[in-house]
Amino acid sequence: MNMYNVRILPGETCLAVQEGTNLMEALRNAGLHLDAPCGGRGACGKCKVLLDGAEVLACQTRVDRDMTVELPHRQKNVILTQGLAVEVQADGANAYVLAFDIGTTTVVAYLMNGVTGEVLAQASCLNPQTEFGADVISRIQYVTNNHSRELQTAILTALDSLTRQTAGDAGIVPELISLAAVVGNTAMHHLFLDIDPKPLTTPPYMPKVFEALELPAAGLLPIAPDGVVRVLPNIAGFVGADTVGCMTATRFDRVEKLTLMIDIGTNGEMVLGDGKRRLACSTAAGPAFEGAKISCGMRGAAGAVDHVRLENGRVVWHVIGDGEAVGLCGSGLLDLVAVLLDTEDILETGRMPEKSYRLGETEVVLTQKDVREVQLAKGAIRAGIELMCEQLGAAVEQIDAVYLAGAFGNYLDPKSACRIGMIPPCLEEKIRPIGNAAGEGAKLCALSRAEYDYSKRLAADTEFLELASLPQFQDRFVQCLNFEEDEEDG
Repeated sequence: MNMYNVRILPGETCLAVQEGTNLMEALRNAGLHLDAPCGGRGACGKCKVLLDGAEVLACQTRVDRDMTVELPHRQKNVILTQGLAVEVQADGANAYVLAFDIGTTTVVAYLMNGVTGEVLAQASCLNPQTEFGADVISRIQYVTNNHSRELQTAILTALDSLTRQTAGDAGIVPELISLAAVVGNTAMHHLFLDIDPKPLTTPPYMPKVFEALELPAAGLLPIAPDGVVRVLPNIAGFVGADTVGCMTATRFDRVEKLTLMIDIGTNGEMVLGDGKRRLACSTAAGPAFEGAKISCGMRGAAGAVDHVRLENGRVVWHVIGDGEAVGLCGSGLLDLVAVLLDTEDILETGRMPEKSYRLGETEVVLTQKDVREVQLAKGAIRAGIELMCEQLGAAVEQIDAVYLAGAFGNYLDPKSACRIGMIPPCLEEKIRPIGNAAGEGAKLCALSRAEYDYSKRLAADTEFLELASLPQFQDRFVQCLNFEEDEEDG
């Protein structure tokens, strides 16, 4: 086999690559990561590079000669780190503690004084597993098909970096940290701990490990040699420790009136209940709001349209960084669909009379396929809300408060979410963003064993509702695909 030189721009890196090697794999091996929401199947078109001046998909290209590859400029992503401010009495058992929220798309770390509870430093990054697929199913399939530990290695490398970064920012060595708490959805949990994730994708779609774990830090994190890692429990295959962290932070068993909590990411986890009983479910919302299946979709970074509105009959928008619009992040996508419903560029059925819509003079285009992806996502979420209410014998109107957790929930416009019918319009005034509540729950469990034990009780006492097993789910989902009629017209 021949070896070829692959020159990488910008940066003037030169790689020696064996003939026939997949270009994306060669870049990955060199620590150069591209977006690949589809997991490298050539379906998403997001891994574009310039090869000798011509645009190609890295995942579909083989190294067959000396070549020059120009990588796209990577914008710094806006990652949500703030959550609820919850009062907690730190137990003081550890001088320094860490908390991690391993999200499907992003990872956030908090370093705290274990005695006072003060946050000394925080850091975040994109989850490096995204190059194996934007959604958890793609990643699980990659691990299963390749019998690979690459995804565990990727996340451990990220956690190692965040640990050292926060310790450096706080002026301490990582070895002084003696405890860490970790939350993440069930797939992230299994991939982090190198637990076989295949059961999550085969009936009955349940985790291999449910229970909370306290593990030696050695081999997982670069903290004290005798350090401990607390991992919060899972509830079901797609309701994981991150949801438990959210419930811990919101004291969900103490809410007196019917309360709905929604965490919309690459999956949609929801909890509905009051002080007496609560249900949790997961909806197959898909990664539409993360930009993966949207033609001009992107994460929240410079160049992303994050808000769209009608102003004196004109469509106007805001771009993160105030520069040129290059794509739509989740909140911008939601707003744009809501606005185009008002202008009748999208009909209540979801049909676009003109098949696509261009945002002014920009390169940002919304297609009919994009609108269908939004309908699938919002239909699943709305159906889940209605069916959970039915299981509890309550009307949707009886919900007293709606907590929106996570980055998308933090930035979306409640009016747009209700305009498209993702959230019932009667709840618009009851919506409250709660930021990174999963991370807040991890912080509480790192600071206090009592909080960690509390999280276990919350998980154990939460009933899981498997929506797909309900006979009425499919019909309800189909009913929820259409967009909400404008109240003025209805």
